[in-house]
Amino acid sequence: MDTLIRGFILILPLAFLLTAGNLLFRRGFITQSDISTLSKFLFWIISPSLLFRNAFQIDENMRTQASFFWAVAGSALLAMLVAYAAERWIFRVRDRRRIALTTAAAMRPNTIYVGLPTVQVVIGNQAIGLLALYIAIAMPLYNLLSPLSSELILARRGDMPGFLKNAVKGILKNPMVMAPACGILLVAFGMKTLPSTLDKSFQMVGSAATGMALLTLGASIEVSRAKKALASCWREVLMRLFIHPAILYCCLNAAGVDTALKNVAVLVTATPTAVTLFVLAKGIGLDGSRAAEITVLTTLLSAVTIPLWIAFLGI
Repeated sequence: MDTLIRGFILILPLAFLLTAGNLLFRRGFITQSDISTLSKFLFWIISPSLLFRNAFQIDENMRTQASFFWAVAGSALLAMLVAYAAERWIFRVRDRRRIALTTAAAMRPNTIYVGLPTVQVVIGNQAIGLLALYIAIAMPLYNLLSPLSSELILARRGDMPGFLKNAVKGILKNPMVMAPACGILLVAFGMKTLPSTLDKSFQMVGSAATGMALLTLGASIEVSRAKKALASCWREVLMRLFIHPAILYCCLNAAGVDTALKNVAVLVTATPTAVTLFVLAKGIGLDGSRAAEITVLTTLLSAVTIPLWIAFLGI
């Protein structure tokens, strides 16, 4: 019972902001025009600033944790392929926009705003170093693969040269792909940190990302569709809260990763969908309402599923 209560408490700040955004919309303080403007601002400026700065969390620990890196990368790719294959060949979905959204949703856990407090509350501050290693590897990877997979799926497949041209064009025009990619390249070429002034500038801009995204997301929720949301989005919910963390658990076991690091990684991967999915969806023409439903449902249900993962891991 105590575990369930802790899980519920963890999602309260997110639920508060989602509710506030919805109330502001219903009272007319936020309009559809405001949602479009805020979504554009989040997609082109605020979220890319956060993602670019986040890439510089990569440090020397990555080089000494090759097995952990490949387990995280392999599980992300497997989750993406499972989501795509299920939509395309099992459920026979033909809408590329829906397949792209489902694939992107498979690997976007809310690492910072749910994962961090979860680790602190459940395991304690002694695990923050392990969490930092996970964040350094997983976040740039997820931030790159999620929009990248969407652009590849959305690219039209006429002739192969045309397909490749459309895919590359979409990728180069997507700031949520290019921001973390540029940051990772700079780190790879030896730039360990940003200049202090530039880092603080990106920090100030990026710090607005989650709060603004949650309010905008809340304003985008259609309460009348809430009852049908679970029936419509159950596959994305299952993938995010169970299948991806289960794949990662198996990969980490196979790689022989230390139990403490494995527990932190799986627990954080089992968190609800990050609000950047909604930002990505609005930015590249996917179904923003569906992305909002996925985010809200996984956030609410994680109050139950996170305690289940805690029990399974024996933490």
